Amino acid sequence: MNYHTTLVSRNVKTGPMPVMTSSLETCPDACPLKKGGCYAMTGPLKLHWDAVTAGERGGGLDKALEPIRKLNRGAIWRYGQAGDLPGVRDTIDRDGVLKIAKASRGKRAIVFTHKPPSLENIAIIKEAAAEGLTINLSADSITRADELADLGLPVAVVLNSDYQRKKGETLSDYRRRTKDLANTTPKGRKIAVCPATYTDVSCTQCGVCADGERKGVIIGFPAHGTQRKRVDEIAGHAGKRQNNSD
Repeated sequence: MNYHTTLVSRNVKTGPMPVMTSSLETCPDACPLKKGGCYAMTGPLKLHWDAVTAGERGGGLDKALEPIRKLNRGAIWRYGQAGDLPGVRDTIDRDGVLKIAKASRGKRAIVFTHKPPSLENIAIIKEAAAEGLTINLSADSITRADELADLGLPVAVVLNSDYQRKKGETLSDYRRRTKDLANTTPKGRKIAVCPATYTDVSCTQCGVCADGERKGVIIGFPAHGTQRKRVDEIAGHAGKRQNNSD
């Protein structure tokens, strides 16, 4: 496995923070986006990811974590802009995850995983949480989001592209158009759409995904880009807002 850290991301939504990429073999076969729909499989990020996977950029995990260790206390950074947690495919490498947790101690890491919630994997994720590293479980539908949230861990979910602000759409028009879309899961958990998808707020400014204490709130990421139709097929639709929801 190979890893690479970019000291300052040029991604507008992420903002100017350090971001780490892990090689393709870390991605689980359980992830449906692996067969199409993954944002990292298109554009400039794909070229970078391919180079990391081929070993042309980056190196071992210890080397990639060196700049993370040097970050100031409270600094925010992103693990896995492409790729997943250490470990081949569906497995999680406990030692690798705990290395990340140790390097990130005192900082704020934004981390997501599509690794399947096996007993072993969940135990490692909870151990990392105890060390201060928040790892969000990634869901591909709001029903799946409820299932993962029942495990007592923070969850992020892919949403239908209807939740995405359209090109040229004013913020007022966006809010008006989406006001009737569901904002809770079937079990009543609040869905908060990532503000970077409809405002100028970046992850650097927000950072809520680095917070493990969200009181059950699930962060939603609308499908967007060239592969949004494929993602829409996977995510389905959350439906209409219930009358008793906020």
